[in-house]
Amino acid sequence: MRRQLDQTTCTMLPERDNLTAMHGWTISYLYKNRDTDVFQKDFEREFSIRKSTASRILKSMESNGLITRQTVPYDSRLKKIVLTEDALKIHDRIMTRRAMLEQKLLTGIPEEKLDVFFEVMDAMKENIES
Repeated sequence: MRRQLDQTTCTMLPERDNLTAMHGWTISYLYKNRDTDVFQKDFEREFSIRKSTASRILKSMESNGLITRQTVPYDSRLKKIVLTEDALKIHDRIMTRRAMLEQKLLTGIPEEKLDVFFEVMDAMKENIES
């Protein structure tokens, strides 16, 4: 099922977007935090990745026109990561496709069964975190 979901998600976006899964996750993270300044250190911490890995991902996204790095007025050494208009359009397409996929996945499943499913998933999540 995981493979089918990944395949469906990948085929939903045009090849010209040249997105990796990590680019998609990064766009989502930056979009969710668009009202705060996000720096490379924040990105490294969020995804538990090394500085070199974060740098490579961000350079790739910058060269693909998905992000820019902008100096902040309170510290000229810091560069915040900002989504470009292209990345915002991609985010909108991802969210539209995600909603369509979710609708397809849930077709024919009664609300009561979904409630039970989410209760079990929450319990499993709590077990992992404790």
